[in-house]
Amino acid sequence: MTKKALGLAEFNELSQELQFELLHRDGVYVGKRKLGNQVIILLQLYGFYVEVHYKQYRKKIEHLIVSGDTDMLQPYMDQIKVKGLDKGTGTDL
Repeated sequence: MTKKALGLAEFNELSQELQFELLHRDGVYVGKRKLGNQVIILLQLYGFYVEVHYKQYRKKIEHLIVSGDTDMLQPYMDQIKVKGLDKGTGTDL
């Protein structure tokens, strides 16, 4: 887990430019999905989650959804690998 350097409320108060800078610098990639023609990337940042909704993938961001709720992980569960949950063998699931 990343070190908490900024809370969810403080992140929401930042300008879009600063939010994008922090996501690029400190965000941890969780997964990617498509919704129609839109590409959505999920990142973990300082203990909360940020979905980046792109108009044009990696070129133009439409909006962000920020949440501290782990329910946001649900659409990405098939992409998440967790070591050590296989009865102590240490293999990826």
